[in-house]
Amino acid sequence: MAVKNDDLRAGYDIVFADGVTRIVKPLTIRQLRGFMKVMDKMGDLDTEDNRSLSDEDIDNMVSAAAIALSKVDKELAEDADALEDALDLRCFGDLMAASMGNDPNL
Repeated sequence: MAVKNDDLRAGYDIVFADGVTRIVKPLTIRQLRGFMKVMDKMGDLDTEDNRSLSDEDIDNMVSAAAIALSKVDKELAEDADALEDALDLRCFGDLMAASMGNDPNL
C-alpha cells in the first residue's frame, strides 16, 4: 500500500507570493479534522459570483492555509501576518488542491 502512496507523499511544488517554493503534501487525517472545521465556516466561497471576499472569508482562508502549511513551514503557519503576505489567490488555490491530494497543475 505504501508504494501506491509514493506519488502523493512526494508532494507538489508551489511557488508562493513571497517567491519561496514549498513542497506541499496532502493533509493527514489529524490535520483534516481542523481543516474541515475551517472549510465548513467558508461555506460556498465562490469568487465568480461577483461577491467581494469579506474579512471573515479571508481570515478563514488564512486559517485553512495555516493548517495546510503546519508541517511544511511551521514558522510561517504560526505567523498570520507573514502568511497573508506569502499568499495570493493562485497559490492559495494550489495549496488547497495539493492539501487534498490533487495535482494543482491540472
